[in-house]
Amino acid sequence: MTALEPASRGINLSKPHTFLPEWEHYVVSKVKHVRAAMLSGLDPFQDDSFVVPYATGFLELTGMRAGAHKTLLKIGFTDSLDLPPPTFRLFDNEAVGTLIMSSHCFAPALQFANSAMAHFRIGGDGRRNALATDMALLNTPA
Repeated sequence: MTALEPASRGINLSKPHTFLPEWEHYVVSKVKHVRAAMLSGLDPFQDDSFVVPYATGFLELTGMRAGAHKTLLKIGFTDSLDLPPPTFRLFDNEAVGTLIMSSHCFAPALQFANSAMAHFRIGGDGRRNALATDMALLNTPA
């Protein structure tokens, strides 16, 4: 039996892989920790720069590290009809995606987040930030 040449093993020697996350194309992370709050809906809720008007609930999902960044998805729940768009921001050591959803989504999102197979997707401009119970659902192209 002869040894295979590097090119036949699928190795591309001309382009080394850096293993750095490609935030502009979104990154999927397994949920490692969940923090949740159920709120009155009478006041706004603020967590750092993330503000949820008339907040009825809040979830903070901590994921696996991606490169040098801790990954977080913050989800706010409200009865307000004016929902701000999702966002994504990259800080020195954190990658933070946000979503604000209708109050009716709080219980299902909490159940999803506590699933053993829960994953979330963050990155880009935030429009495709998402939570799922199956990683394959988050890896589908837009």
